Amino acid sequence: MSTIDPLKFREVMGNYPTGVTVVTGIVDGSPLGMVVGTFTSVSLDPPLVAFLPTSTSSTFSQLRRASSFCINVLAHDQVDLCRLMAAGGPDKFDHVAWTPSPTGAPQLEGAVAYIHCRPERLDDAGDHFIQLCAVDALQANRQVTPLLFFQGGYGGFSPHGMTASGDKDLIAGIHLAAIARPQIEKLAREQQCEAAVLVAVNEQELTTAATAYGGSAQMTERLGERLPMKPPLGEAYVAWAPEPAIERWLTTSSKDPEVIESYRRRLQTLREQGYAASQIGAEDSHDREQLITLMAQYTAGDLTPARERTLLEQMARLMHFFDTTGFAPDRSYNMGGVMVPVLNPDGEIVMLLRLSQLPQGVTGAQVTKWIDGLRAAAAAIESELRAVDGDTWNATDVWTRPMFA
Repeated sequence: MSTIDPLKFREVMGNYPTGVTVVTGIVDGSPLGMVVGTFTSVSLDPPLVAFLPTSTSSTFSQLRRASSFCINVLAHDQVDLCRLMAAGGPDKFDHVAWTPSPTGAPQLEGAVAYIHCRPERLDDAGDHFIQLCAVDALQANRQVTPLLFFQGGYGGFSPHGMTASGDKDLIAGIHLAAIARPQIEKLAREQQCEAAVLVAVNEQELTTAATAYGGSAQMTERLGERLPMKPPLGEAYVAWAPEPAIERWLTTSSKDPEVIESYRRRLQTLREQGYAASQIGAEDSHDREQLITLMAQYTAGDLTPARERTLLEQMARLMHFFDTTGFAPDRSYNMGGVMVPVLNPDGEIVMLLRLSQLPQGVTGAQVTKWIDGLRAAAAAIESELRAVDGDTWNATDVWTRPMFA
């Protein structure tokens, strides 16, 4: 006889999060459904899944008579639906939006995915049954994160993992950016534009740590908002990162050696010229608007890995207006932005200075002045950092914290 305390068993097992599904079917012409957290894939060949209802479940005693099931994988924003489906009562489907699956079982609107299956075998398993099911069809419905059950509560999850270390780096970056504020305020005032400081929160994300505005420039992104740093995005920052970090960034871009090599050449060009810049041509305005829209979707969060890949692929196709060449003094340019790094003594980046919302239709000579002004500001910030507490560059713990570990 087991000596395991049931409460202890439940408490310890509660540290393992489970997905939340609603298993539905049609019995005697009426829809039935029950919330199940013990759903799992079983076999790929043949395709089999299983769920484990309690042996005392009155709903399952009826649902087991269904000729087919639909496993509805709930989304993180469907907690209310979950609670409704978990409640008793014969009329709960009157308050649920659903459509018949290919086999007739209810598909709940807004679910992440549907698995259409039929009962294969029912086995006893202590105080539960193991309902083995043969999969006939399945589909992904929404590219959002799923609902999880963890330690007695419902919630979602972060695809980028826990944020504690990232938040620590963000705070350190904001403190560091404060040293740069006088310089970006001067740039914004003199050039009648937006000036900003960008720092890396981790190897995959940048954030705007400080901003200043001059002339008619307006705030376009919130402080602390995360920006993707995955190829080709973030190249202006990654170009001055340590070599191991550059290689990791490159290998997340593509498995195609030619694509990786093209990015490597761009990074090398950025390092050689010492700045990054983007132009806005008449033909690029729509693409730029699309890029801004996609960036907003990315920073909104709650992305599945598949949705993140899709957004990054779409953004990559819209990056053609980023320029890595020089500027002819007498030619006219419409600039989207100009960026210059602030470097440590080893030539590795600690922050990125950016000018944007710039006057349009300027000469290449003016663009060069903007770049020179940014370089002078970067040099002044580097000098200021060296002077902090007399401890060259280490006073803010910038170089010892594993930003690119």
